Amino acid sequence: MKIIEALAQSAHYIHLALKEEAIVAVVDKESETVVKYLAGKRVDSGYVDGQQVNANDQNVYIAFTGKNADVIIPEDVYGIAINAFAFPIRENGKVIGALAFGLPIDNELKLEHYMNTMDSIVYNLQDKVHNIASHSEELAATSEEINKQAQHALEDSEKTNDVTDLIKNISQQTNLLGLNASIEAARAGQHGAGFNIVAQEVRKLSFETSSATENIEASLRNITSNLDNLKKNMGQISDATNEQAQLVQDFSEIIDELTTLSQEMKGFMHNALK
Repeated sequence: MKIIEALAQSAHYIHLALKEEAIVAVVDKESETVVKYLAGKRVDSGYVDGQQVNANDQNVYIAFTGKNADVIIPEDVYGIAINAFAFPIRENGKVIGALAFGLPIDNELKLEHYMNTMDSIVYNLQDKVHNIASHSEELAATSEEINKQAQHALEDSEKTNDVTDLIKNISQQTNLLGLNASIEAARAGQHGAGFNIVAQEVRKLSFETSSATENIEASLRNITSNLDNLKKNMGQISDATNEQAQLVQDFSEIIDELTTLSQEMKGFMHNALK
């Protein structure tokens, strides 16, 4: 029995071994005809037993030259993407035919598409995480600067309190001086009338200064309270920013792990398809 005949009879069992998923064909080189053809469950190139080989069938004709063939046939040819491969059949050192197969690879191509999509998503996530990290650093620096300025403002406010205390002391002394002047003017009688008017004006100015100083102190107390609140709020913002920065760092590490896993899966998939 010739090898081609033996393979043709064995083709059914080869087909079963491949779970009937693949095309199995035995082709005679001399007559360029298909001796045995079995279609796959989801893929069929349309051959029948005894049919002439299609002149454009690179898979078979490469095997006729004595080389192993491995060809990807796009979806638009048979309605489904196929990985076609064939092996030369030799007898007495001469190529007398080809044993050809065709496996559907639509699921593999879908998986590759999903992997590429995941790569794109991961890349976009990395880009956005880096932007968030950059903004977090800027926010942290800004909140720190505002916190420093608030502290300086509080210190300036305390210095201003010293100034208002000095003004109050001067006002009290001026009031006392005006009071003494009024007493002396009263003792002087008619001759001290003009001096008494000046003394009263000095006391009036002292009262107005004291009142203005109290208003300034009240305003300063409000400013100090607001600055204290600002400082506390900025402290909370700073803490939240630091927590956000840590979360971003953790998220970035997770994305890096996902990237590594994606690349490993992609490499495994390519190796599995070989």
